[in-house]
Amino acid sequence: MFQRRFRSTGLFAVPAILALVHAAALRADDEVEWLVVYDGKSLPSAPWSAVGEPEAELVADGLHLADSGDGFGHYRAEWRPEGDREIIVEAVVKLGGVTGVRSGGSTLWPWRDGAPEMVQICDGRHQDGLVLFPTQATNFTDRFIPMSTTGRFHTYRLVIRGTDMEMWVDGERRVEGRGAFQKPADAPGEAFVQFGSTATKATGDAVWQSVRLGVRKPSAPMEEPPLRISLGEGWEIPREFRQTRPYLYDMGDGLMLMSVAQGPDAFYEPYGLLKSTDGGRNWAPVPGLDRQETTPLPCLRRPDGSILAMSRWTWTQPDGRVVGKTVVLDSDAETYEMFDNEIRLPQEYTNESEGDHIICERHIWNDDDGGATMVVWSRKRVKSASGRSATTRHSHLVRSTDGGRTWDHFGTVGPGGEPAVVRLGGGEMTAVIRGEADFRMRQTFSSDGGRTWSEPTLLEVGRVLPDLVLMSNGVLACSYGRPASCLMFSLDGGRTWPHHQVVSYLVGFNYTSIREVSPGRLLYVHDAPKINALHIDVERLR
Repeated sequence: MFQRRFRSTGLFAVPAILALVHAAALRADDEVEWLVVYDGKSLPSAPWSAVGEPEAELVADGLHLADSGDGFGHYRAEWRPEGDREIIVEAVVKLGGVTGVRSGGSTLWPWRDGAPEMVQICDGRHQDGLVLFPTQATNFTDRFIPMSTTGRFHTYRLVIRGTDMEMWVDGERRVEGRGAFQKPADAPGEAFVQFGSTATKATGDAVWQSVRLGVRKPSAPMEEPPLRISLGEGWEIPREFRQTRPYLYDMGDGLMLMSVAQGPDAFYEPYGLLKSTDGGRNWAPVPGLDRQETTPLPCLRRPDGSILAMSRWTWTQPDGRVVGKTVVLDSDAETYEMFDNEIRLPQEYTNESEGDHIICERHIWNDDDGGATMVVWSRKRVKSASGRSATTRHSHLVRSTDGGRTWDHFGTVGPGGEPAVVRLGGGEMTAVIRGEADFRMRQTFSSDGGRTWSEPTLLEVGRVLPDLVLMSNGVLACSYGRPASCLMFSLDGGRTWPHHQVVSYLVGFNYTSIREVSPGRLLYVHDAPKINALHIDVERLR
């Protein structure tokens, strides 16, 4: 019997409710027609066939499958999809371990590198599945379940309806999975299920007690999609050297700016500030603000027509002050002046030792009193209870009323770095913050203009550099990336995210940026594998 926590009460369900839940689950299982089954009692045989060279051995608990690095191997079975029936994929498995390209074993790119322990399902049109790491279970793209997968056997279930894919663990739904089953099939028309290793880089092992695939009548009616998303043809933004991690700004009056990283993904790497006057098709560097560590990142059109911008990096002074660079450009971003600014955070967040940093993030806006508010995040070394050093990250709002010369702490948004913050109107705001160790992004809300914020909630999606835009049609758009370049949409100010869209499965840094360039149209820029852009039309259907 499992226990399920109900949010409405904060208490564990009573036995009568648990009995109803189990009864419903049993009825649902009774309705499943299992088409492909492996029971773990012998080596897989027809309809299963070996792909590669599986390192397979029967043990007391099931089938031990390993990938020791000499080549991958898995078992695959074909099946025939039937109309609009719901697809159920279930695996009972205990992970032994996984080694990745970095320590921890969770830095794989499943579409490019494969995965050492996975279940993958294809219905002939789309494909995705389950990937196991020691501290999490994920799909192949952007959904994450923090958990231990190694201590005991767990029952994992994927429930697929159209392009949605719920993810269940031990009878509890852990991922709602809107749009989680949308990657186009590698070989359209071929339907299969497979388990084991497809990895070209990582190694791992697991014991499989059972794997099965079935179909049933939909357990719930398919919902009409709330949005119609149309992806336009993309174009590359070329440069004679590699640029990554785009930060996009619409200055109005036909001018767009973009700050891009031009270094090795390190503190104080150089950035370039580029400008476009043709809607983002062509870009040229602003003279003097290219390949400089003092290049600004957040950019804001001021009421007087000038452009206020801040350097991404800040520097700790001998007297303890944290100083950055303020850049004031003319209305056409052709000339500028640069001067020092000072950023002041409370003692628990500000720089105190080598390795501490305050970093200016992309979102910045004008205030009614003539000042400006900017988003920053702090990275600080602290001592844990055990005496060990640890790095903590927090996101903040800072305000300036003197043209960007001083920035004072206004509110702490929440734990984590790389925040995206959007104003929803009437003092309401929401923020999405980069995923940390568990990769899942965090979201928090403010109802007082950003001075105080709610406790963060974990999203099922991740993981890096979210961007937020409240569109003119009321749709809240959030871009994010790694290992794909993605979008998600909300119709209720970020309370729910009923529509997800993968923009590109290509691999790079997978940093993304969005701006609404005309009503209902987003300009989406990402860096997988080079800086690319496309238009995305977002039509609200209900």
